[in-house]
Amino acid sequence: LLSHRWEETEAVLPDIQDKVMYKLDELGGITKLQSFCKVACDAGYRWAWMDTCCINRRSNTEVQESVNSMFVWYRRSALIIIYLSDVPPSSKPSALARSIWNERGWTLQELVAPKVIIFYQKDW
Repeated sequence: LLSHRWEETEAVLPDIQDKVMYKLDELGGITKLQSFCKVACDAGYRWAWMDTCCINRRSNTEVQESVNSMFVWYRRSALIIIYLSDVPPSSKPSALARSIWNERGWTLQELVAPKVIIFYQKDW
């Protein structure tokens, strides 16, 4: 399961449905999705879940329902990959505290619910 900050352009279900994900043009959130899937695959997983492909962020009701369910999703996940898009390579450990990833409302449950968490900086 990917924990990340939603950006202006993200991969959404219509972008990837019925397509070979690794053959898609590297536009907007597709690059993030491809990198996330590669990391998950390299870690030995055959399935990966990214919220932007499954949650309609234009629906406040759907977003709220998803946020309310996320603790359980994170608890049941075998691995949480946290992507810090604003933390450059070779940053000092304090860069995590300054990341925009910390500015979302549900970050705490993403830290306390999972069994395994791996952090990735901007360069994956």
